[in-house]
Amino acid sequence: MKVFLTNFRISFLYIGLVEVVLVMISQFLYHDPFSMLSLIDAVSMVSLFFFSIGLIMFIYQGGAFDGILYSFKRFARATRNKRLGEHDVEAPLAEFKHRDGKRSFVVWSLIFDSLVLFIFSLIFSFFLYH
Repeated sequence: MKVFLTNFRISFLYIGLVEVVLVMISQFLYHDPFSMLSLIDAVSMVSLFFFSIGLIMFIYQGGAFDGILYSFKRFARATRNKRLGEHDVEAPLAEFKHRDGKRSFVVWSLIFDSLVLFIFSLIFSFFLYH
């Protein structure tokens, strides 16, 4: 458990650092760089991008697409066997990957770090422009 927390903290720090560096680099793409509006915009866009990557990795590591892939294999095998004139043969269950549902600490770091930055940008924009 202690190793997990240490790895989580390190990955949380690295991902946060990468997000901040990308926000600073993206400031040179704006017409008015380093203004409050461009900073809030850049923080929200970078955090939403990393949040989306984290959610995609969360879904993929959970095995949500394994059942779909297994059914495509069964369908392809059934159509191929019917073309060859053989009997119906089911795809073996060994082809179906059973995952334990564990996610790596990088996924959690991506999700939490991006969510914190996005909420920060929402609160800051609300108080600044309301």
